[in-house]
Amino acid sequence: MLMICTPDVDHPVVSIQGVKGSFHHHAAEGLFGKADFLQRDNFPEVFEDVSEERAHYALVAIENSIAGSLLRNYDLLAASGLQIIGEAFLRIEHHLIAHDGVTLEEIREVWSHPMAIAQTHDFLSTIDARVLEKKDTAGAVQFISENDLLDVAAIGSERAARLFGMSVMRPNIETDPHNYTRFLLLAGGHTVRTEKGYPLKTSIQFSVANEPGALAHYLQAVADAGFNMTKIESRPRVGAPWEYDFFMDLQVEDAARLEALLRQLEPRGLFLKNLGSYPCFGYVE
Repeated sequence: MLMICTPDVDHPVVSIQGVKGSFHHHAAEGLFGKADFLQRDNFPEVFEDVSEERAHYALVAIENSIAGSLLRNYDLLAASGLQIIGEAFLRIEHHLIAHDGVTLEEIREVWSHPMAIAQTHDFLSTIDARVLEKKDTAGAVQFISENDLLDVAAIGSERAARLFGMSVMRPNIETDPHNYTRFLLLAGGHTVRTEKGYPLKTSIQFSVANEPGALAHYLQAVADAGFNMTKIESRPRVGAPWEYDFFMDLQVEDAARLEALLRQLEPRGLFLKNLGSYPCFGYVE
């Protein structure tokens, strides 16, 4: 199996949210090829695996082109102390999956992860079935398969359908065909190597004073330095109502220019943290 990056350990352990057949599993295989995957029920466990050295790497979704940011993962990233060491995108194709021979009229419930449900809202509004949130797309497919639930369908990948002996009832039910998820590769001290010269990005976390023009003043410094800001996200600061921390992604190709920018930004805010400078691996197959 082809892989995009080479780990700095012989037998990499990668923590992912979901079981085999999930989109996290798909993306992780695209990056590493063969690896040992720790399949976790939730994202806090994924972050803990790396922080507590049960895994060398974690791969977590951070943003979807239809449903938006996974806000909880920003909070977990900020609290974890882990570094971003890579970024990848995966085309997300959602299918309605059920036992072979079951018709749509027989389906009483549809199960999937909340993000998958949000990405297929238009289709789900056209069918007469109760929609229930589950912790994992592939896990929902697995449970329906192993428990012979003939009146329940799941939203998941074609790979999950094959893996658990199920059938695709309705293919490509995502609201928009341009449906992509952005994943972050995280580590506590490990790195990866690549042979290809991928474009680079840097992510920072910062906060500014709650006063007129403070954020605009901060962002103007980024623009004046000639950096392209590709994303900014705000998160409420726990314990300080109506005050916020910000997460910013910058396209960065010159390490010296980046260091000069960070030195310029630090006195303009309350704090500044570099979450990682990393290669953008692009789209994984």
